[in-house]
Amino acid sequence: MEPDIKQVVHGFIQRARLSGVDELESSFLEELIGGFDSNPKEARRAMRKLLLHDNLKFFSSACRILKSGLETPGHEYLMKLLLEGNLLLVPLADPTLFSIETAVALARTLVRLDALLDLKLMQLLFGGDSLETGEVDTAKAQRVLEIVAALPKHTRILPLLLKLLRLPHPRLRSKAVLLFCQVSKNTQWAERRMTDDDARVRASAVEGLWGVDTAGARALFREATRDVDHRVAANALVGLYYLEGSAVAPQLEAMARHASPLFRASAAFAMGQSRDRGFVPALNALLKDYNAKVRSSALRALIKIRKGGAEGAPAREGSGAEGERAVEPGAAVAPPPDGAAGGDAGTDAGAADPPADAAGASVNTPAVVG
Repeated sequence: MEPDIKQVVHGFIQRARLSGVDELESSFLEELIGGFDSNPKEARRAMRKLLLHDNLKFFSSACRILKSGLETPGHEYLMKLLLEGNLLLVPLADPTLFSIETAVALARTLVRLDALLDLKLMQLLFGGDSLETGEVDTAKAQRVLEIVAALPKHTRILPLLLKLLRLPHPRLRSKAVLLFCQVSKNTQWAERRMTDDDARVRASAVEGLWGVDTAGARALFREATRDVDHRVAANALVGLYYLEGSAVAPQLEAMARHASPLFRASAAFAMGQSRDRGFVPALNALLKDYNAKVRSSALRALIKIRKGGAEGAPAREGSGAEGERAVEPGAAVAPPPDGAAGGDAGTDAGAADPPADAAGASVNTPAVVG
């Protein structure tokens, strides 16, 4: 059942962080609403003028006023203004108003009323001549990409993603490549990205094909396992695991014994993505690694495996022998649902230099899953 549009707006109003609301503008807007009955025409004109002057300030002030729940004609008109002109889009891209988790949740509700939400959010990034001058707000663009990645995928955003790839911002390009591959599933396009000097771009191209079961995708994954960068190789093994199951286990376990701690940490990340309890012994061994990043990555992987059943990942029957695998060799394994891995999980949060845990993850850290 589709949500009521007023319920959606109410969700925005109640969840907006309003500590930085402009007191002067808010007071002026309250005065206009208070005098709305006596001169509605003038009040409507003044409210629209405020909206055009600064839509973010207007949104914040409107939320503060509408939180009262009053339903006077002035309040009704203010609600109407929030419903018009895609005014709800701009606040989603503003981290001061909504956390990214809240913004994603609100967007997932709003998209049920506006199927073009993904396109409209992307278009926010390309106002004026910002693209030609290379002055796109990269933080805003990365946030928009994270929100769009959580929405149903549609090819209509591909031309705008290509525009972002022209900009000289490595992290933004990496996120754009990831989303482009997830949406297009174009293995030939992804293969061309594998010549990029930026390892994050290569890792994103590989991650973007997770779950794509074609000869081209398998060939790209196999080639990428030999990449010199730990993030690319780990993402490739995750991609192969989703297609071939625990037949890939020997390669992951070999990576876990790599001389480089970055490769060992990446192997732990990949094992965690599999949610395969058969990797518990290898991860327990990595908990005793001398490198704090490796220990931290292994601990997070064990936690993921423990939660695997709840997240819809493959889980082994019973709680017995650690040597058993969650799936039979060669069995296809569905990747986690969108968002489970996180946009750049393989390129940033997981395979790429995972931060040490707060306690330093001492070598005596007990196993989480056994």
